[in-house]
Amino acid sequence: MPVSHWLPDATTKKLLSNIKINTFLDIGAGAGKYGKMISKYHPQSKKFGLEIDAKYIEEYNLHEIYDEILNFPAIDLIDKAIDSTYDLVIIGDCIEHMKKSEGIDLLNFLVYRSKYILIHYPNEYVQGTVDDHIHEAHISIWHESDFQAFDYKFIKNGFMHTYACLLYTSDAADEGLGVDLGGRRII
Repeated sequence: MPVSHWLPDATTKKLLSNIKINTFLDIGAGAGKYGKMISKYHPQSKKFGLEIDAKYIEEYNLHEIYDEILNFPAIDLIDKAIDSTYDLVIIGDCIEHMKKSEGIDLLNFLVYRSKYILIHYPNEYVQGTVDDHIHEAHISIWHESDFQAFDYKFIKNGFMHTYACLLYTSDAADEGLGVDLGGRRII
């Protein structure tokens, strides 16, 4: 199931329309939903798609959506992208497919390399393999408390216990970028 629910799309689109994006990383690219969104709002941006499942890369023609496709586990970014930086990283319906410890390590790594990190995830939604794709299984549960070590805005989407969490760094604040995602300005 390489697709994300539509409910968080409004939050994502609002963010995309309010920040400048030159470089973008989509972790768990799946069918390319977020790459297509970025192309609409920021057509000149450099788009990187990370997808662990090589079958999805071919099936969804991800090479046509992203400037560069990476095919390895997200945790391997720590060793393979040590000097890379991004304006926005989206982890869309993907973090629950990672071991919790790897997800936390990945977020700590990305905070140093990203202005914004948008995480969409379902909470306590049981899912095993899908059509023999082992990486579709949910193997960790996430809660708001998992993000409290970071500067963040937590957003309840209200469907199937679906949540979004926007982490932001001091680099974004230093540039005076601000985003109003409903309720309060986060920077």
